[in-house]
Amino acid sequence: MSLKESHKPYPASWAEMYYPNYSLREKLTAVDRRQAFRYMGLPENPDQKFLDLAEICEKKLLQAIQPRYCWKLFQKSDLEFLLLGQDIQKHLMNCQEMILFCATLSQHTDTCIRLVQTSDVLAGMMTDAMASALTEQLCDAAELEILENFKQKYATWRFSPGYGDFPLSVQSDILALLQAQKTTGICLTESNLMTPRKSVTAIIGLSDQPVEKTRKGCTACNLSKNCPYRMKGVHCN
Repeated sequence: MSLKESHKPYPASWAEMYYPNYSLREKLTAVDRRQAFRYMGLPENPDQKFLDLAEICEKKLLQAIQPRYCWKLFQKSDLEFLLLGQDIQKHLMNCQEMILFCATLSQHTDTCIRLVQTSDVLAGMMTDAMASALTEQLCDAAELEILENFKQKYATWRFSPGYGDFPLSVQSDILALLQAQKTTGICLTESNLMTPRKSVTAIIGLSDQPVEKTRKGCTACNLSKNCPYRMKGVHCN
């Protein structure tokens, strides 16, 4: 599998704004099972066999993860080339600065999921769903830590490539600007998919004035037209 690298001549001064490789493992002590069950299409209180399976899978997963994240602060005007599409432009309206952010549960997590899948398909599905839920928990915790540095600012919620019309192709630039392969081990395939699989890139806007926070969810999701949750009249968040 070939990996994509960015060759844009980024200003050397940007490297000075790099904030490296933080771990939040001590804060990820349990999986949000409610969210994991939703990812699997299960009810909030599934049968006991699923609860027993979740107990086993969660223990293996928490032993495997090596969570990492990194971020940089930029002036929005310096990254206009990155803001492709109307949705991200609207999201960052009235923001003067923006934080680029990436996070991952590590390659060890991918390996754990594959090993479980080889012996038990259902357990593999459960472990994968739990890893997805745990990735969101990692991002939530990392975002809280990052924003502790900007208590005098107003922040948007994080917006990721693939939301709305914000293309996945910008991930190569985000990861290059964050030196992500070196700092977190995140790489990008030719099809703009990240490895390790349980990884996220995102942008958070910062403003000196209160920002309008639209509902995070369906309106920004590319799966909204075929979403199994919406078909049931519920939401994934």
